[in-house]
Amino acid sequence: MKVLLKGVSREEVRELIALNETPWVSLFLAPHPPGETIQRAIQLENLLRRSEAELEASGYDRDDAHAMLAPVWEMTDARTLEEYQDAGLACYVAPGQFHLYRLLHRVSDAVIVGRRPFIKPLLMPRPATDSFYVLALSKSRVRLLHATPSGITAVPLPDAPAGIDDLPQTDPTGRQAQRHVAPSTRGGASGAMYPGHGGNIYDEKAEVQRYLQAVSNAVERALSRARDPLVLAGVDYMVSMYRALNGYAHVIDTHISGSPDHVSDEALGERGAHVLMTHRSRLATDERDRFEALLQYNPPRASTNLRSILPAAHAGRVARLLVASDRQMWGRYNPDDETISLHDEPLPGDNDLLDIAAQQTLLHGGEAIAVPATDIPGSNGVAAVFRY
Repeated sequence: MKVLLKGVSREEVRELIALNETPWVSLFLAPHPPGETIQRAIQLENLLRRSEAELEASGYDRDDAHAMLAPVWEMTDARTLEEYQDAGLACYVAPGQFHLYRLLHRVSDAVIVGRRPFIKPLLMPRPATDSFYVLALSKSRVRLLHATPSGITAVPLPDAPAGIDDLPQTDPTGRQAQRHVAPSTRGGASGAMYPGHGGNIYDEKAEVQRYLQAVSNAVERALSRARDPLVLAGVDYMVSMYRALNGYAHVIDTHISGSPDHVSDEALGERGAHVLMTHRSRLATDERDRFEALLQYNPPRASTNLRSILPAAHAGRVARLLVASDRQMWGRYNPDDETISLHDEPLPGDNDLLDIAAQQTLLHGGEAIAVPATDIPGSNGVAAVFRY
């Protein structure tokens, strides 16, 4: 059994759809509030009975169907489900295969039986403000905070200096020097003086740079396995200097401006969420503008027409694909002659052709993302950018 507690990577989705077993049962179970474990177990039993009925209707032996779904039947024990009570679940079952994913977004109860796993729920990005970090920078202290739906917590930075005054100092010859802190100058900055070398020698910019480098190194170690976005907070010049030294790959390009020293953790979390939402909105606008420009190429480098996107996805021409997470386009596609038949309601043997387009895009090394139809250019619930 494969259980992923923090979602699933695109590479893991590719590995799943590359498996040749058939049929596949894709079963999705909505989260339930605490205390409703028994009700959720009953709902899972109902989904399993529906799965077995659909397998039997498609010609699969009843006993074989029950045996194939045995790992999921074991989960109908309320005590087993309790571990996943507050999360949506995606179960993928085929002969000899069972994959269980804990989803980072809400999902509705559903069962889909077909020749391949139904993957769109695995392609939905987590909400922009679901989980992120805030790094509050100042000369007096540094804070790394982790914001999640459960609240905001401090992330220890044992390797970081407590503040700029905690930074080990060296004299201009590279030797350890005694560091004396001068009285605050205008603006609150304190100066470091090194005796014995022709007067007071103080290079504030170099000292701040060394301080921020030490902080960056500590943050990079603390977040070595993280992928959540990081929002910086601080006066503009310190944030700018930190960006030049940063080694964490997921720092966003806007920040919380101003000294964070007297701002609470909770307030920094709220401001970070606002910065992230603004950042995401701007990216979406920029992406839509680029897409519209690609539509004007001759021949077009983009499309919102499923009849042109499906053959391109099978040929490996789709670099990036958006498909509607809240819409299905039922039908069949024959890659040999590139014919497509669409139906208002699913018929036996039909697939969601949006899901098929996403599978083929991923199998050929492209990027596929499932988002609400209203977030996709055009009105067809699908949009693709071609490699050529």
